[in-house]
Amino acid sequence: MTDSLTLMVFLIAIVLLSGAILAATPWFMKKNECFAVTIPESAQADVRFLAFRKRYAAAVLAVTLICAVALGGVSNVALGKMGSADDSDSLNAILAAAIVVAAMMPLVASFALMLHYRKRVEAIKREEGWKAERDEAVALIGFEEAPVPPSLAWNVVYVPIVLITLAIGLALYPSTPDLVPTHIDFAGNVNQWTPKGPALIAFPLLVEVFMAACFIFSHWMTIRSKKDVDPARPAISAYAYGAFARAECILLLVSGSVLTAVLGIVMILMMTETLSMLVTMVLIIVATLVFVGAMIAFSVVYGQSGSRLVKRLEENGGIIADNDEHWKAGIFYWNKGDASLILPKRFGVGWTMNWARPAAWVIVGGFTLASIAFVAACVFLM
Repeated sequence: MTDSLTLMVFLIAIVLLSGAILAATPWFMKKNECFAVTIPESAQADVRFLAFRKRYAAAVLAVTLICAVALGGVSNVALGKMGSADDSDSLNAILAAAIVVAAMMPLVASFALMLHYRKRVEAIKREEGWKAERDEAVALIGFEEAPVPPSLAWNVVYVPIVLITLAIGLALYPSTPDLVPTHIDFAGNVNQWTPKGPALIAFPLLVEVFMAACFIFSHWMTIRSKKDVDPARPAISAYAYGAFARAECILLLVSGSVLTAVLGIVMILMMTETLSMLVTMVLIIVATLVFVGAMIAFSVVYGQSGSRLVKRLEENGGIIADNDEHWKAGIFYWNKGDASLILPKRFGVGWTMNWARPAAWVIVGGFTLASIAFVAACVFLM
């Protein structure tokens, strides 16, 4: 029971950290943007926008806290009643549903609140007459001082991770019992066993390859993204964006390789009964918590597209390109006139796609098919 409670504490911590990132999102954005709406940089100090950001953050944090407390209450009651075999399955289903709801509700609340305050900001923008007369673009010809992201070739680091996992699996395979535990309930009771076979080693390797593919794809998106450079301060904004993209790629390489290694190796150790399933789950969740914490630190230091770094390099005013009409619901970019396929998000830290480009749908469709194939392979192997 103690192990189960520890596991739930880690899950609640992930919910709280994720909610904290969502609540702080408005402060990570560029100075000329407020809830995915272009505004003058000087208007960032407007008390109305400051109130919007504070209300948004308070509401998201409130929803997150309610979800965390509710999850804690449900888990406490459910785990306390799991001694009876008759209702353990229903209690596990209830607890699993509570985890999903607790994880999703802050996301749903964040999106709904963003849309609400986006309309409020758009109304103020119309009242004040803030509208750029033309879009501006900038080309930094010969500018070589901006940091550059590490090459995709660095992702070769995943090859030794997979090979090490394979070697550990082959070394431990002869001593593996004939039946291997592959699923437990939230009380720590094993409720599914799989016969010893090639899937014992193949499954963790498949998970590692899929994880590596996801992180490599994120790295590729970062490198191929449209550069978010401010025409009013091209050199400084280019440097800030370069530092932002470089740090993002380094974070992806380090955290991706660590998470992939932990996930694959501890699964091998669990299946060969070197580690218990609960210890395995705790180790995976701890690694996830470290990753989420690193993302929070990254967002605080750099902001979206290096906006917080720009603030530290220079304090200035002005308006840049106003393309609000291309951002549907504040998060979906649709611009047939923009040749860019990947570009920085308007609300949130990271990158998104230009959904007016057919290539975006091909990539997403391919990733979806790969994910379905991965799930199907997991079901087949286990």
